[in-house]
Amino acid sequence: MTDRAAGGLSESSRRGYITRVLVVYLGASYAVLEIVDIFIDQLGLPSWFFPGVIVLLLVGLPIVVATALVQSRSRAGPRERDSEIGAVGPVAAESAADQVVAAKPDLSRPRGHWLTWRKAIVGFVAAFALWGLVVAVYMTTRALGIGPVGSLVAAGVIEERERIILADFENNTDDPLLGRAATEAFRIDLSQSTVVNVVGSGSVDRVLILMQRDPGQPLDEALAREVAIREGIKAVVAGEVTPVGSGYVLSARLVGAQDGRVLAASRETARDSTAIIGAIDRLSNGLRERVGESLKTIRQGEPLDHVTTASLEALRKYSQAVRVIEMGEHERAVTLLEEAVALDTAFAMAWRKLGVTLGNLDRNRAREIEALTQAYQHRDRLSDRERYMTEGSYHHGVTRDSEKAAAAYQSLLDVYPDEPWAMNNLALVLLENRDYRQAARLYERAIEIDSAGALYYGNAVVALFALGETGRAESVHARHIEKFPDHPTALAEDVALASAQFDYDLAEERLQAALETPTTNRLTNLMLGFNQAQLAEIRGQLGEAERVLERGMAAFEQQGDLANYVGLATRIAFYDLMLRARPDRALQRVEDALARHPLEEMDPLDRPYDLLATFYALAGQDEEARAMLDAAASVDDPEEDEQNVQNAIARALLAARAG
Repeated sequence: MTDRAAGGLSESSRRGYITRVLVVYLGASYAVLEIVDIFIDQLGLPSWFFPGVIVLLLVGLPIVVATALVQSRSRAGPRERDSEIGAVGPVAAESAADQVVAAKPDLSRPRGHWLTWRKAIVGFVAAFALWGLVVAVYMTTRALGIGPVGSLVAAGVIEERERIILADFENNTDDPLLGRAATEAFRIDLSQSTVVNVVGSGSVDRVLILMQRDPGQPLDEALAREVAIREGIKAVVAGEVTPVGSGYVLSARLVGAQDGRVLAASRETARDSTAIIGAIDRLSNGLRERVGESLKTIRQGEPLDHVTTASLEALRKYSQAVRVIEMGEHERAVTLLEEAVALDTAFAMAWRKLGVTLGNLDRNRAREIEALTQAYQHRDRLSDRERYMTEGSYHHGVTRDSEKAAAAYQSLLDVYPDEPWAMNNLALVLLENRDYRQAARLYERAIEIDSAGALYYGNAVVALFALGETGRAESVHARHIEKFPDHPTALAEDVALASAQFDYDLAEERLQAALETPTTNRLTNLMLGFNQAQLAEIRGQLGEAERVLERGMAAFEQQGDLANYVGLATRIAFYDLMLRARPDRALQRVEDALARHPLEEMDPLDRPYDLLATFYALAGQDEEARAMLDAAASVDDPEEDEQNVQNAIARALLAARAG
């Protein structure tokens, strides 16, 4: 007796046969899904293509199982047939040959049943071909601007790189801050579009002033349309947030400025307030797709994930700060980030961003260290992406350990190879270590991945120029100006690039144009002031340079930045000491500045000890120079360990005179 089924394989053989079929099917399904995922990323196929393939594979699973069951009943292997046939010799040989043929899967004849492997395979091919045809029709009609899925760009409704204005979201909830938070989050996402160009708030404010309207008032749809009409802008994006039960419905629409006609619309839901940011991402992607942006570009342009915080309000502040930093408004970002960490004292990424922004402003070194240290202390509660960014910023800004900073950013890139901010920060470390070629490569790669990152362009220009690639630097700068015509740092970059090429006439021309562009951005004004002073110095116009620096001193004093006030006073004193041969007047200027704002009024980490040490050493005031060097050495700041050439010059001068 055997456990063989009548007319087929034994029961154990049938189970083994079916198991092997399932293993092959599941392995093939995994391979298909991997290939589909690659196609979606590389070809920009719609995101719903992937779940559609999963559905087809799930539908096919019971068909495969049923076919395997039927085929196993109709199969008989050689060993079973040998046990039934007792013939030997030529007859046995002939029967064995028949058995071998019978043991092969019969794809042509169903053995009396409609479930055959041939039909199953043909069915699978037909189903996938039909699904591929659906996607192809969708992509074609979208690209040609035909039907409800056709893009507005392809249909000729709007032009590529069309300027649009984002109105404030209409807030229908009881939370007065929710509409503003939704607007800022939507602006961040929409600003990453490669098809439309969101007009900056500075440009809108200038038009509102001309309209004799308050720039601080809410920009509702009607007002945004009026601004657009004045500026010759075709379309406005408006949205609203509406409560539904315990959740929210968020909608956005692109409307014509002239007639208010809805050109495209998108809607998403959020189960509660914690899911609003994710809904905003989906809402923006839906609208960008309808406008005509490549689905591949939309996926690549997603922001740096969501950051870890338990406070929705803190997250709102952080999101707004990220946006204004991209616009070059660092001072405003500091205020927003201070508010964010006050709401959530364990908000590591807000602490990190605050420290980095203070460092970029070269302001309040003690607060910068405190912020980066706070972020580092809370790193254990972060995702890998956030943790690596935090560790890199801490070692770069606090310990000044460039190797550890670079290692952290590289670890992040090993896991997320297309993370543009990791590329930017790693490139900064490389730039400081004079690895200009690798830094330039990373900056250009960051721009390629995230062309909406305004800060990458300026950094790339610095790296390329240091590398001697002037043409490429000019090309990147031109793209910066084209994509971000209202970005404040682009103005100073324009002047600096001309000066770096020794074309001082062009630099002067660009400087005058920049100075005529009103801006309240502190960092931009500071950079333009230095550029103006340097141009005057180069041309021997010391009086003009002095007047520019004195205006800078007044601005620093008004802002409470006493260290930079004394620093500029000392720089002016160098004119008298080194160029005018008036050492007494130079010493008097420095002493007056220190009497007005003594070093004791400043945080020890901000005091310009090294600059003063160099000045006193050059002025022959050795005792004062040594006092400043000793004071600098007593400051517990790793930054002082790699201090600029001022410290080295002062020590060299003192050593030479002592010898």
